[in-house]
Amino acid sequence: MGLFGKPGDVKPTMAAEPARPSPPAPPPSPALPGARAACLIGAKTTVKGELLGDEDVVVEGSVDGHIRISRDLRVGQGGSVKATIEAQSIVVSGEVVGDCVATTRVELHSTGRLTGNIRAPKIVIAEGAMFRGNSDMSSGRKDERKDKLAAS
Repeated sequence: MGLFGKPGDVKPTMAAEPARPSPPAPPPSPALPGARAACLIGAKTTVKGELLGDEDVVVEGSVDGHIRISRDLRVGQGGSVKATIEAQSIVVSGEVVGDCVATTRVELHSTGRLTGNIRAPKIVIAEGAMFRGNSDMSSGRKDERKDKLAAS
Protein backbone atom coordinates (compact mmCIF):
# COMPACT_ATOMS: atom_id res chain seq x y z
CA MET A 1 0.00 0.00 0.00
CA GLY A 2 1.31 3.43 -0.85
CA LEU A 3 1.15 6.82 0.56
CA PHE A 4 -2.35 7.89 1.62
CA GLY A 5 -3.67 4.40 0.92
CA LYS A 6 -3.02 4.47 -2.84
CA PRO A 7 -1.37 1.39 -4.24
CA GLY A 8 1.94 1.80 -6.08
CA ASP A 9 2.80 5.27 -4.73
CA VAL A 10 5.62 4.01 -2.56
CA LYS A 11 9.06 5.28 -3.41
CA PRO A 12 11.98 3.23 -2.25
CA THR A 13 13.72 4.78 0.72
CA MET A 14 17.44 4.85 1.14
CA ALA A 15 18.97 3.70 4.36
CA ALA A 16 20.17 6.68 6.38
CA GLU A 17 23.91 7.06 6.64
CA PRO A 18 25.22 6.89 10.15
CA ALA A 19 26.08 10.34 11.44
CA ARG A 20 29.75 11.09 11.24
CA PRO A 21 31.24 12.73 14.29
CA SER A 22 32.31 16.28 13.59
CA PRO A 23 35.93 17.14 14.23
CA PRO A 24 36.55 18.70 17.63
CA ALA A 25 36.47 22.48 17.71
CA PRO A 26 39.82 24.16 18.26
CA PRO A 27 40.33 25.45 21.77
CA PRO A 28 39.52 29.12 22.24
CA SER A 29 42.45 31.46 21.79
CA PRO A 30 43.74 33.03 25.00
CA ALA A 31 44.33 36.27 23.13
CA LEU A 32 42.10 39.26 23.53
CA PRO A 33 38.68 38.94 21.83
CA GLY A 34 38.92 40.07 18.24
CA ALA A 35 42.69 40.30 18.48
CA ARG A 36 45.18 38.94 16.00
CA ALA A 37 46.97 35.64 16.65
CA ALA A 38 49.43 35.73 19.54
CA CYS A 39 52.56 33.97 20.71
CA LEU A 40 51.58 31.87 23.74
CA ILE A 41 53.94 31.06 26.58
CA GLY A 42 52.11 28.11 28.11
CA ALA A 43 51.34 27.47 31.76
CA LYS A 44 54.11 24.87 32.09
CA THR A 45 56.74 26.97 30.28
CA THR A 46 59.44 29.20 31.80
CA VAL A 47 61.42 31.70 29.75
CA LYS A 48 64.61 33.22 31.18
CA GLY A 49 66.43 36.00 29.36
CA GLU A 50 65.36 38.56 26.80
CA LEU A 51 62.11 38.27 24.87
CA LEU A 52 62.01 40.42 21.71
CA GLY A 53 59.35 40.43 19.02
CA ASP A 54 56.84 42.06 16.71
CA GLU A 55 53.69 40.12 17.60
CA ASP A 56 51.22 39.89 20.48
CA VAL A 57 52.42 37.78 23.41
CA VAL A 58 50.27 35.99 26.00
CA VAL A 59 52.05 34.76 29.13
CA GLU A 60 50.32 31.92 30.98
CA GLY A 61 53.61 30.53 32.35
CA SER A 62 56.55 32.54 33.66
CA VAL A 63 59.08 34.95 32.19
CA ASP A 64 62.18 36.15 34.02
CA GLY A 65 64.37 38.79 32.34
CA HIS A 66 63.44 41.54 29.91
CA ILE A 67 60.48 41.82 27.50
CA ARG A 68 60.59 44.23 24.56
CA ILE A 69 57.84 43.81 21.96
CA SER A 70 56.24 46.26 19.55
CA ARG A 71 52.73 44.83 20.00
CA ASP A 72 50.54 43.88 22.99
CA LEU A 73 51.52 41.82 26.05
CA ARG A 74 48.95 40.02 28.15
CA VAL A 75 49.79 38.27 31.42
CA GLY A 76 47.09 35.66 32.13
CA GLN A 77 45.72 34.84 35.58
CA GLY A 78 48.25 32.06 36.07
CA GLY A 79 51.08 34.03 34.47
CA SER A 80 54.09 35.41 36.31
CA VAL A 81 56.54 37.97 34.91
CA LYS A 82 59.67 39.20 36.68
CA ALA A 83 60.99 41.56 34.04
CA THR A 84 61.16 45.07 32.71
CA ILE A 85 58.42 45.27 30.08
CA GLU A 86 58.27 47.51 27.02
CA ALA A 87 55.23 47.02 24.77
CA GLN A 88 52.47 48.80 22.91
CA SER A 89 49.93 47.86 25.59
CA ILE A 90 50.17 45.70 28.69
CA VAL A 91 47.25 43.83 30.28
CA VAL A 92 47.89 42.16 33.64
CA SER A 93 45.59 39.50 35.07
CA GLY A 94 48.40 37.61 36.83
CA GLU A 95 51.55 38.87 38.54
CA VAL A 96 54.21 41.29 37.28
CA VAL A 97 57.30 42.38 39.22
CA GLY A 98 59.18 45.03 37.25
CA ASP A 99 58.74 48.32 35.47
CA CYS A 100 56.17 48.61 32.66
CA VAL A 101 56.49 51.05 29.77
CA ALA A 102 53.64 51.11 27.24
CA THR A 103 53.07 53.38 24.27
CA THR A 104 49.25 53.21 24.55
CA ARG A 105 48.05 51.77 27.89
CA VAL A 106 48.60 49.58 30.93
CA GLU A 107 45.59 47.76 32.33
CA LEU A 108 45.39 45.85 35.62
CA HIS A 109 42.44 43.47 35.92
CA SER A 110 40.89 42.67 39.31
CA THR A 111 43.11 39.58 39.66
CA GLY A 112 46.24 41.46 38.56
CA ARG A 113 49.20 42.29 40.79
CA LEU A 114 51.91 44.71 39.67
CA THR A 115 54.94 45.73 41.73
CA GLY A 116 56.96 48.29 39.82
CA ASN A 117 56.66 51.60 38.05
CA ILE A 118 54.25 52.29 35.20
CA ARG A 119 54.83 54.73 32.35
CA ALA A 120 51.95 54.97 29.85
CA PRO A 121 49.55 57.66 28.58
CA LYS A 122 46.56 55.61 29.85
CA ILE A 123 46.44 53.51 33.01
CA VAL A 124 43.42 51.44 34.05
CA ILE A 125 43.35 49.76 37.47
CA ALA A 126 40.30 47.62 38.23
CA GLU A 127 38.83 47.32 41.69
CA GLY A 128 40.59 44.51 43.54
CA ALA A 129 43.84 44.83 41.58
CA MET A 130 47.08 45.35 43.51
CA PHE A 131 49.58 48.01 42.41
CA ARG A 132 52.70 49.07 44.28
CA GLY A 133 54.94 51.63 42.61
CA ASN A 134 54.85 54.97 40.82
CA SER A 135 52.88 55.93 37.75
CA ASP A 136 53.78 58.40 35.01
CA MET A 137 51.05 59.31 32.53
CA SER A 138 52.97 61.94 30.60
CA SER A 139 52.58 61.46 26.87
CA GLY A 140 56.18 62.27 25.95
CA ARG A 141 59.28 60.18 26.00
CA LYS A 142 62.31 61.14 28.09
CA ASP A 143 63.90 63.00 25.14
CA GLU A 144 60.76 65.06 24.53
CA ARG A 145 60.58 66.09 28.19
CA LYS A 146 64.22 67.23 28.10
CA ASP A 147 63.45 69.31 24.99
CA LYS A 148 60.46 70.95 26.71
CA LEU A 149 62.52 71.77 29.79
CA ALA A 150 65.33 73.21 27.67
CA ALA A 151 62.86 75.41 25.74
CA SER A 152 61.45 76.88 28.99
